[in-house]
Order: sequence, then structure tokens, then C-alpha cells
Amino acid sequence: METRQGGVRTRYRFSDFLYYTAMVLVPLLTGAVAIYPRSILGLVCFGIVILAAVGVMLFYFCTHCPHYTQAGNRLKCMFFWGLPKFFAPRPGPLGTMEKVAALGAPLVLFAFPLAWLAEDPGLLAIYLLSTVTFGITIRRCECKQCTFLDCPANRAHSGETRPSQESETTLE
Repeated sequence: METRQGGVRTRYRFSDFLYYTAMVLVPLLTGAVAIYPRSILGLVCFGIVILAAVGVMLFYFCTHCPHYTQAGNRLKCMFFWGLPKFFAPRPGPLGTMEKVAALGAPLVLFAFPLAWLAEDPGLLAIYLLSTVTFGITIRRCECKQCTFLDCPANRAHSGETRPSQESETTLE
């Protein structure tokens, strides 16, 4: 069940997880398809990079998120549904190292398959378009209503007027 308080999303549905998983799988599978015929070792390394990026993001970024710090021993967020909480919650703002890790891990993941993708312009186009679409979707649909107010990308309280805020103001 999706719950909102003041225009901020406090809970995700399983369908949200499925949607974002499908979106992120397009560039990941495109990268894997580009790597596979040229290098099995490269594909194994890509898998390791994916797992490492997930671990880095979980530890440095997600442990600060209110979805991670909610009661229960399993995550129920748009990216990790049912995954055990491997690390202790660390509520509050991200430090400089955590911000670097939170930005660096996805950048390394994004950059890794580019050399193989450059050899196939069609796959490169799919990779770039799907990655941009994923980023825009997150920024447009989630950052405006994110409950993680200490996130550097949060736009929930940036002064933008949203319909939910207008109706709440009108009803008061």
C-alpha cells in the first residue's frame, strides 16, 4: 500500500519495485548483450561490478534512507524488495565520503560496458536512451515525493507546487 504524508511517499508497493527493476534491467541487459560475445571474463566482471555497486549503494546511501530505517528486517523500497537489511541503519544526512560513493558506484557501473557498447552503435543507443530514461523517471517521479529529506537529490521541499500540496492547502 502506498502511503503519502504531505506529498511525500512513505511506502512503496511491490508493483513500484517491479516497474523500476524492469527499467534498470534494460541498460544492464543491453550492456551484458554487448559484452557477452566478445568476452566471457568481461561479462563475469560486469556481474561483479553490478553486485559491488549494489553493495556500495546499500552501505553508503541506503542505510541513511527512511525506507531502510523502517521497522522490520527486510527492505520494501523501489529498488530492493524483500532484501535483508545487511547493514545497521544510519539515519541522517550523508557525509562527503558517502556522497562520493553514492555517485561513484553508479558511474562506474554505467561506464563499465561502454567500451563494448561502442563497437555496436545500435546497442549503445539503446543503452544510453534507457539509462537517460531511467534517470529522468527517477528524478521526475520519485525525487519530488521522496521521504529521504537528507538526500542531495531530494526535491520534495524545493518550493515546487504540486497538486497534492495545493489540495492540502485548500482544505486547511
